[in-house]
Amino acid sequence: MIGIFGGTFDPVHLGHTFVIKEFTDSVYFDELILIPNGNPPHKEKNVYEEEKLEMTKLALGNTANLTIDDREVKKKAPSYAYSTLQELKKENPDDILVWIMGSDSFASIDSWYCYEEFIDEVNLLVLERPGYSIQKQSIAYNILRSNQTFDLSDFKKDDNKIFLLKINPIEINSTEIRKLIANNEDATEFLHPNVYQFIKTNNLYKK
Repeated sequence: MIGIFGGTFDPVHLGHTFVIKEFTDSVYFDELILIPNGNPPHKEKNVYEEEKLEMTKLALGNTANLTIDDREVKKKAPSYAYSTLQELKKENPDDILVWIMGSDSFASIDSWYCYEEFIDEVNLLVLERPGYSIQKQSIAYNILRSNQTFDLSDFKKDDNKIFLLKINPIEINSTEIRKLIANNEDATEFLHPNVYQFIKTNNLYKK
């Protein structure tokens, strides 16, 4: 079973490291594919794609069974999860694919490109943070009611299953980290030392 975990990682921080440990302690993956977004259609771009990729490698490159996938950072066009999923399915035809996302992202799933096809063609592991429940009467809530499973073994039977996993992440926000750096304040406690050094050396996130 292969887990797919995408994100802006702008910058990658210790909260990302913690949440990866949280869900991999609960769900076993033969491989976890980490995909930094190159040109996410819903997010502002703050650093060059190559810099984002390098920071991700510095923070997580030595993690067991984890592969950092650079396909989206290499794309010039916007990165869509559905397009990336199609590529991964062709490359891993015999594997069970599980797309991992936070409940905040899942809550706006209906804004994703080809979201209905996406949900039909992959299993979802939705990470639910305390205080971030999916609102009733939303499209995401209706999708969850139709596709939710309470047994992880169902991932091995069919696509389009959704498992809600409660996690207790460290509350670190990339936006706040960028603000600290832009204001010349210390962000040591939030970042891998090598990532922080890379940011300072390359003068990243400075206005």
